[in-house]
Amino acid sequence: MRNAHSKSAFLEALVITVAVAGVLLFVTWQLASAPLEPAAADLQGERDFLAKELQTVRERLERSQAREAVVEREADVLRQANRLLREQESERQSELSTLQSELDFYRRLAGTGGAQTGLDVYRVELVTTGSDRVFQFVLTLTQNIRRASIVSGRVRIDVEGTLNDRPVTLHWSELGDGSQPEPAFRFKYFQQLEGYLALPEAFLPLQLVVSLEAKGARNTVQRRYDWNTLWAESSD
Repeated sequence: MRNAHSKSAFLEALVITVAVAGVLLFVTWQLASAPLEPAAADLQGERDFLAKELQTVRERLERSQAREAVVEREADVLRQANRLLREQESERQSELSTLQSELDFYRRLAGTGGAQTGLDVYRVELVTTGSDRVFQFVLTLTQNIRRASIVSGRVRIDVEGTLNDRPVTLHWSELGDGSQPEPAFRFKYFQQLEGYLALPEAFLPLQLVVSLEAKGARNTVQRRYDWNTLWAESSD
C-alpha cells in the first residue's frame, strides 16, 4: 500500500512538472514575440512565478523519487527476509523428517513400537543413473534386536510392469547381464544392500517386489512397492 501511494505521488508530481513547464514555455514565447508594452511586465511577473512553481514541483518530484527508492529498498529487504525464512523452514522440516525416520528405524530395531517383527524390509530406494534404463536400488533390512540371532539368506527382486501393452514380470536374471548372483544377506540387527537394475527397452515398470528367503525359515517375507514412490532424495 505504501509503495502504491509513493508511485501515485511520483506520477502526480511528474504531471504537474510537465504542465507547469508547458505553461512556462508558452509565457516565454509570448514575451519573446510580443512588443514591449505595460502588459509585458505582468507577463514577466507571471513567468517568474511559474519558474518558482516549477522549481517547487521539481523539488517535490525529487523527494518523491527519494521516497520511492527508500520504499523499493525496504521491499527488497522484506523479500530477502521472506526468502531466508522459507529456506530455513524447509531445512528445519527436512531435519525433522530425517530425525523422525531415524527414530522409527531404532524403534523398529528395539521393538518399542509395539510390533515384535522379525526379518523385514525397512526401506527400499531407487536412484537414477546416467542411463534412463538403469537404476540403482538400495535395500535396508532389519531384525528386532530382541531376537539377538544372526539371520542369513537371499533377496529375490522382481519388477512387474508392461511390455507392448502386455503384463510382464521380470526376474533377477532378466534385470541385468545375467552374471550377477541374487543379493544375499547376513546380519544380526540390520544390513543395507545395493545393486543395479537394467530394464529392457519399451518396458514400463509398475511395481517392485522384494522377497526375503531366510535360511531355516518356513515363510518368505514379501513386500510390494509402487515403482514411482521409491525415489531417493539423491536422485532429484
